[in-house]
Amino acid sequence: MTTEQLIKAMEELKLQVSELKQVKEKLVKIEQSYDKSKMNVAEKTREVKALENKVKALGNDLSLHKPLAEIRGILWTNTTQSLSDVWTSIRTIYE
Repeated sequence: MTTEQLIKAMEELKLQVSELKQVKEKLVKIEQSYDKSKMNVAEKTREVKALENKVKALGNDLSLHKPLAEIRGILWTNTTQSLSDVWTSIRTIYE
């Protein structure tokens, strides 16, 4: 090989090394972006789970089981009190 060929080969190697460095830098940026995306997805997943739990809790609060049970209790109490008052009146009348 001549000196000119060696110099030309060295320049080509330098260009390839330069390209390799650029590709590596680009890869690092892509990996960083990917890591940020993964963190964002994980954060959004946690937010979604928290919201789903909140919806379930609110759904339980809004269910009619507890209010209906309270209304039945109030009605039963009032009904039994009314019946008790009626029987008291009936006893009083027959005495």
